[in-house]
Amino acid sequence: MITIPQKKVAIVACTGMAGQQFVEALDNHPWFSIESLHGFSSAGFTYREKRRGFSSYRTSEKILNMKIKPIEDIDYENIDVVFSAVPGDVAESIEGKIALHIPVISTASFYRYQPDVPIFLPFVNGEHFRIFDEQKKQRNWNGFVCPGPNCTTVGLAISSYPIFENFGLKSMHAVSMQAISGGGYPGVPSYDILGNVVPHIPNEEGKVIREVKKIFANLSAGNLEEPSFPLDAKCNRVPVVDGHLESVFIQTEQQTTVEEITHLLQNYRGQTDGLNLPNAPEFPIKVFTDNSPYRPQPRIDLKNSSTNGMITFVGGIEQTVFENGFKFTVLSHNTELGAGRGGVLSAEYLTAKNYI
Repeated sequence: MITIPQKKVAIVACTGMAGQQFVEALDNHPWFSIESLHGFSSAGFTYREKRRGFSSYRTSEKILNMKIKPIEDIDYENIDVVFSAVPGDVAESIEGKIALHIPVISTASFYRYQPDVPIFLPFVNGEHFRIFDEQKKQRNWNGFVCPGPNCTTVGLAISSYPIFENFGLKSMHAVSMQAISGGGYPGVPSYDILGNVVPHIPNEEGKVIREVKKIFANLSAGNLEEPSFPLDAKCNRVPVVDGHLESVFIQTEQQTTVEEITHLLQNYRGQTDGLNLPNAPEFPIKVFTDNSPYRPQPRIDLKNSSTNGMITFVGGIEQTVFENGFKFTVLSHNTELGAGRGGVLSAEYLTAKNYI
């Protein structure tokens, strides 16, 4: 790891599912120190009193005994960056006020679709951080808002970007099978999901369609020029606790083969390569070949992963009947890579680039 002076951080909306993921990823982090926790109705209680049993992670006593403060009590003179897990409907006001002073790493959706805000996924579009200069200038902010993608978008974007970058894309279609934890707490009622599949997730498909193309955009003269290939998605909720699985169908602009795509994905290092970020695996994509036709699977591969849920798994790469057509299955951890720990990775990248 490179030597980085430790940054002081605050976490807003710390007791929700994404907020607790931030706590877990930042507790005892080598580059970041949690200085304060903030919430709404949880303010005035200790984190121990208000945390929920989302995972088996053993939080440090220091954090468990930390008193949760109101959001307006962030000490901007003593904090370097804020990690925000606030709901999307209040993100505009809360995160905008914070960004007047210091950077915000966000899991909320509001700012994702603003023209001066990148949808940040360092493995794929780390260089989009240069847009923050324009964002700060236009909004008269000292900080900035850095939102990550929707949890369904993450695995799809990481697995398909190397193909897009090397062979171009004529079209992309995806069908998702999404874990219940993607819906936050308390999530889908058990009577709706147990032994069942719910074939609709409100607003999810539109997010995937908008976000992938913005992530893939070319940064030119401070603007994002999005690719023109058609993209569509169908999203489903399935009775799995963690892990979003997607069946992906693509057509490439250039001719290629299953073997070339497999080799490309296996050797992809992404834009985090060489930065030695604590949460960036050397190879962010794990590919299963013909020897493992039943993989990836959420119960097997997410549990056995030794990289804290930061690997994207790809399997079943095959040609289709369409010209330059291919299909594959992708699996990613929706609450780690797709939420809290993915946001921490963004902060690590920006810190390594001396932007935080």
